[in-house]
Amino acid sequence: MTQWDAIGLGLVVRDFFVLMDRYPASDEKLPAREIRETGGGPVPTALVTMARFGRKTAIAGVVGNDLAGRFLVDDLEREHINIDAVAVREGFETPTSVIIVVGNGRRTILEAPRGVGFPLTWDDVRAMPFDDCGALLLDARKIDVQLQAAERVREAGGLVVLDCGHPRDGVDDLVALSDVVIFSHTYPSALFGPDYDVEDFVRQTLDKLPAGGPAIAGVTLGAEGCALASRDEPFFRLPGIAVEALEMDMDTTGAGDVFHGAFTHAFLKTKSLRDAARFANLTAARKCEGMTGRAPLPPEKDLWAKL
Repeated sequence: MTQWDAIGLGLVVRDFFVLMDRYPASDEKLPAREIRETGGGPVPTALVTMARFGRKTAIAGVVGNDLAGRFLVDDLEREHINIDAVAVREGFETPTSVIIVVGNGRRTILEAPRGVGFPLTWDDVRAMPFDDCGALLLDARKIDVQLQAAERVREAGGLVVLDCGHPRDGVDDLVALSDVVIFSHTYPSALFGPDYDVEDFVRQTLDKLPAGGPAIAGVTLGAEGCALASRDEPFFRLPGIAVEALEMDMDTTGAGDVFHGAFTHAFLKTKSLRDAARFANLTAARKCEGMTGRAPLPPEKDLWAKL
């Protein structure tokens, strides 16, 4: 048995969520229905999902020595994520985003003036137990460091799981070291336009994956579900699942991140691509019934019972 079920290397960000009935007009003062502050980022949210299902997880990232950084560290600890490798950098401003949610899952994301990023180095993470973890979760935000970590995990027999929403330099290098690559639909849309062939893209991604692992490729498709394949399992699609919430209360933020955490948890448990995909598809839908990417999730046994 491995010491850690999952280790994550990725962006740690603070999110402010503003739930509105509608967008305000110019110069209009309009009360928000709800305002929330929470932790965000693809890798942290995926790890939180796994921790809520009882997995032992740890994260490496960077925050500033500021109020936002302290909030994020405390938030991860509350979610039972090991934070020993979260570096606190003097002079680094913890990235913050504002997310405006206006019913039916529509959202507008405002990033900090300098964007989001983090000065993670190999020295920050080299002591992490990469040789003793079930899975490594990556977001392609710090390619050089993540490549070194992926090599270590694959050599030890762990899974490397990549989540990426937008094309960046070096992503193909990470794909070549990953066992599971599930892109957001925004990734192929940015490369090939909104009318890209989903099956063709999944098969092209599959061809780039290394030998010696499960070789799983896929795309999350928002309300339309997901599409996946492996070298042993032919291409298939799962339809989206209706969200049991009023349209004005639905929030899709973080659904893809929750999908990745739920998929990794279920695949480690079942070793079944279809079972893991069905579990992740349902878990992501249930997340959308609450606000923020850290919305409460049903108990795991209830999710399996509905499949």
